[in-house]
Amino acid sequence: MALLQPPISSYNKASQKMWFTYSTSSNEFQHGLLGITDSYIVGNLCLQFPESEPLKAKQIEVILEGIEYVGVRCDSYTYEKKILNQSLLLWESYILEKDPYEEITKANYPFQFLLPNDLPQSINLGTGHIYYKVKARINRKSNFKKLHGSEKKIECKCLITRYSPLPRPAPVQWIEWDDPNALNRGLSYYISMDYDTFGPEHPIIVKLVVKLLRMDLNVKEIFIGLKEYHLFRVGNVEKGSKRYVQQKSIFGDQLRTMLIDALPHSHKIDLHSCNVNWTTKRPNINVCHQVEIKIKFGLFGPIDINLKREVNIANISNLTEIYQ
Repeated sequence: MALLQPPISSYNKASQKMWFTYSTSSNEFQHGLLGITDSYIVGNLCLQFPESEPLKAKQIEVILEGIEYVGVRCDSYTYEKKILNQSLLLWESYILEKDPYEEITKANYPFQFLLPNDLPQSINLGTGHIYYKVKARINRKSNFKKLHGSEKKIECKCLITRYSPLPRPAPVQWIEWDDPNALNRGLSYYISMDYDTFGPEHPIIVKLVVKLLRMDLNVKEIFIGLKEYHLFRVGNVEKGSKRYVQQKSIFGDQLRTMLIDALPHSHKIDLHSCNVNWTTKRPNINVCHQVEIKIKFGLFGPIDINLKREVNIANISNLTEIYQ
């Protein structure tokens, strides 16, 4: 099986004499679909020391660690929690003498960790982030002349990705059609979505039928957008932000045709080309999403129509493709 080394930029602590590798088939440490199937961190620890200066070791272990961190108000208030801490003993000397260290020049130690199914994905939002790292720790013989302590370590970033199954239909509808509200306003609408969970391969499709009941009504624009909200908490201190990650407007000739024909139109919000984060709901890091639809009227017209619905943005996997 061909192996790859993580790029040197992914190491927080590196060494020329020890490094990690993982399979070229995955191109990362993670195997499996976390959130759908069993998922593992799989890799190898490789050692290569010169025969003239072998490693004198007593114990070798590898650690998988996950940290959730939030810092608000220029990091005046911080929250840090270790959300994952697993260790695996790869090798141990069985020498029972006063000097229990064995010499190692070349070695390769495979390792594997089963990930908890509810583990959050890696995320970096500036103010808050969740990150993981794989660490190797060697208990070695000290060498004060060469300033070698009793431990040798390397540490490498480890991306964790969550997946979601294909969403089930979850119809969302907004209807005011020839009812008193529509008659008073002079406009009827029937707007719907078939799902409430979306992803890069499953774009947001908004279906609209809009009908003029008063031909003199000035409709300026129909706006469709996906808004992303961030909320970070450290104790009672909160910091929030929001932005549109994708939006589109219907106006001019396209809008006039839609109003005159009163026929169904579908409008797609493509999530491939926008910098959208996955929906994440944790006590200290919260990322949520909302589809907004606005029908805007001209001066002296009725109050604008503002429709909103919270949705999920997820890393959706097509299981029928995965298991083929």
